[in-house]
Amino acid sequence: MSKQQQSNLKDKLDDDELDLSLMQMTDIPVKEIEKLGSKVLKLNVSHNLLSSVPENFSFLVNLTAIDLSKNSIYELPENFGQLVKLRTLDLYSNQIEKLPLSFAQLKNLKWLDLKENPLVPELAKAAGPCITKVDCEQAAKRVVARLQSIQSQLVQEERKRLETEDKIRRHKEKVEEAERERLRAEKKLAKEKRREEARLKEMGSKEQIDGDKSHVQINGHGSNKASLNVKNGHAHKSQYSNSTAGFSCFGFLLKLMLFLSFSVVAVGVTLLWIYTGGKMDADSIQLAVPIIQKDVESHLMTLGKRTEKLYVQTEKMARPYIKDTVKKVGELTKEAQVKAQQGYDWVEANYGDTIRESSSKAKQWCSEAWVHIRIHAFGAWQFVSHWALIFLAKCVELYKDLLPTLARYWEKVEPYFIEVGQKVTAVALDIHHSVQENFPVYMEWLKVTVENAYHTIYAYVKQLMA
Repeated sequence: MSKQQQSNLKDKLDDDELDLSLMQMTDIPVKEIEKLGSKVLKLNVSHNLLSSVPENFSFLVNLTAIDLSKNSIYELPENFGQLVKLRTLDLYSNQIEKLPLSFAQLKNLKWLDLKENPLVPELAKAAGPCITKVDCEQAAKRVVARLQSIQSQLVQEERKRLETEDKIRRHKEKVEEAERERLRAEKKLAKEKRREEARLKEMGSKEQIDGDKSHVQINGHGSNKASLNVKNGHAHKSQYSNSTAGFSCFGFLLKLMLFLSFSVVAVGVTLLWIYTGGKMDADSIQLAVPIIQKDVESHLMTLGKRTEKLYVQTEKMARPYIKDTVKKVGELTKEAQVKAQQGYDWVEANYGDTIRESSSKAKQWCSEAWVHIRIHAFGAWQFVSHWALIFLAKCVELYKDLLPTLARYWEKVEPYFIEVGQKVTAVALDIHHSVQENFPVYMEWLKVTVENAYHTIYAYVKQLMA
């Protein structure tokens, strides 16, 4: 705009309307218009060479009517919605495709003309033809409402995005806290494990010293140690007597204890035979029992440590493979879901009607077949039930006829069964008394061992059930 035109800007002001149309302008003189202040309420810059509207155009907040028709404007600035007093806007015959989201703030807009613009379909549908005054008024309402809806949707999406990010952040914090807790638990477990290993090592050293002493004094004090084990066994029994009171869910262990008793007897006899060199006399058994106990405990301790070490190594080796397998299974599951959905969509698009028609016919056929099956099944059931009743009656009649014969045979066989039972009972009692008299030390050791095994299993099961 030339200096002469700038000086004549005030001359273009008629009442509250500034008419700058048909002046071949390429830019809007916003600063000069702004200097006129609230005197300018209506602005007409139609029929010029404008290709855009400057960002500072929104400073003209007093404008209530703007005419930008017959230009080459391709977009409005993003802050165009700051012209909140605007009531009339003419954008006829420009190159506008979209309107800025801030357009939703023009709540006072009562008239809008967007004809002869390459609008996107959605905006063109909202704007309408704008042929009459009523059409242009409706266009203003619909366009502002549509942009308000889009703006509200974007706000909701932004809120959801922020909420999702917040959830992800909280989940990440929880995962990190859980990881820190796991590390603390692992450190604590490792510390307790080191303490337990130190305690077991100390106990092993002490047991080694006691074992050496028992080997030195085995000829003179074997009987005393055996009696001490017996006393300890009774003390152990009295210690656990209170814990067994009131526990009523232990019946299922009776069969297990019976099996363990026979196993302990067999193992005990075998160990005594080996450690006594086949003598199996009272003195040899008294000397062998402490040695057997010490060796068994040592082997069990060694086996437990090896088992624990093997478990740790196996877990360490298997963990990466398990994680990788779980990850691959998850990926395959997602891929299978996608493929299944694609296959379903393809079948629905190509054969959906055929499948539904076939399904309808199949349901009809199944219904008819089910009616026939029920009829034939009912007839078959009547036939079977009739002959079953006849067969049952025959069986009852036969049982009544055989009952006297069975009673006579039982009267003859019963004395033999009683005699055999008495002989078996007598033999079992004789064996028990013989073992009790000839091997009292072994029987006492067997009793203490069974009691200890019983209480150990009971305590472990009770701990699991707690």
